[in-house]
Amino acid sequence: MGLFRKKRSETAAAGRPATGQPAARQTEIGVLFDIDALGGGFYGPKAYQVLFQTLDPQRLKRCSFHDGDTNATIFQGARLYCIAIRSPAPQTVDYVRELISARTDPGLLPPSERFVDGDVTEWEPLVPAGFVNDAAQLVVKENDMIHPSVAEGTAWRVVIG
Repeated sequence: MGLFRKKRSETAAAGRPATGQPAARQTEIGVLFDIDALGGGFYGPKAYQVLFQTLDPQRLKRCSFHDGDTNATIFQGARLYCIAIRSPAPQTVDYVRELISARTDPGLLPPSERFVDGDVTEWEPLVPAGFVNDAAQLVVKENDMIHPSVAEGTAWRVVIG
C-alpha cells in the first residue's frame, strides 16, 4: 500500500463525467478491516476475499470499488483498512450492509464499528480499485493489487482492462 495516493480530478470529485454532464448521485459505503487481524502483510487481497465470498457481483453492476488505509491509520496510528463501494443505487448500500453485517470473518471490525457512511471517498485517502461492468466483472488495472486469483472460488470474475 502506498502512503501517498493520487486523488481524483476536480471533475470527478464534483461528481461529473469529463463531458461536463451532471452525473447521477452516487451513494457509498465503506467496510473497515483490522489490518493486524487480517494478518498484516498483503492485507488488501484478504479483505477483498471477504467481500467476494459474500457479495453477488450481479447485484453490484455499475459500482466502483475504492480502497486504502484510513486517515486514522496514516495519521493517528490506527490499523484500519477501508474498501468503499460507490453505487448509483441506494439499495446497493443497504444490500452490502446487510450481508457484510452478518459476517464473522477475522479482520472485520464489530458490526457497530464496521461501516463508514456518506462520502467515504472524499473523507478517506482511498484510490479507485476497480469497476463492476454490465457483465458483472470487476475490471481492474494491470499490476494493481486485485488480481484474478483473489476471486478464485467465488462468483466474482476479475479482469484486467
